[in-house]
Amino acid sequence: MRRVVLIACGLALAGCAGCAGPGGPASATGPSPVSVSPPGIPAISRLKPSPFLEVGRVLAVDPAAHTVIVDVSPYAVLPGNLTGRMLLARNPGDLRPTGRLQASPYLRGLTLGTRLIEGQPVVGDEVVLVPPAGP
Repeated sequence: MRRVVLIACGLALAGCAGCAGPGGPASATGPSPVSVSPPGIPAISRLKPSPFLEVGRVLAVDPAAHTVIVDVSPYAVLPGNLTGRMLLARNPGDLRPTGRLQASPYLRGLTLGTRLIEGQPVVGDEVVLVPPAGP
């Protein structure tokens, strides 16, 4: 029995030694950089992330009361000073802005109350945090 266990462990370790990467054993220098961008298109390393942070989706709109309820994404990273910050509602298909919102102090669980500043957002629109004005 002991011999079977030792053989199984030896085979497992021998098999893992060659699995360091898709190309086989790991090299000491690491993978060589490869350009994946066609000519005339900027390299991927030059692309910048979006300045907009996704907050969630529009859950309900009350145009008469100028309020919009936002269903906050469970993965959203919200700033500590969210109250008063400007938010942008936009169509998830073409990212066209549909409304400007202002965050209120009402944040209970994953529900955020906002004030409708302008526009006509609809249920399902994406809500993003507008980045602060830079220099």
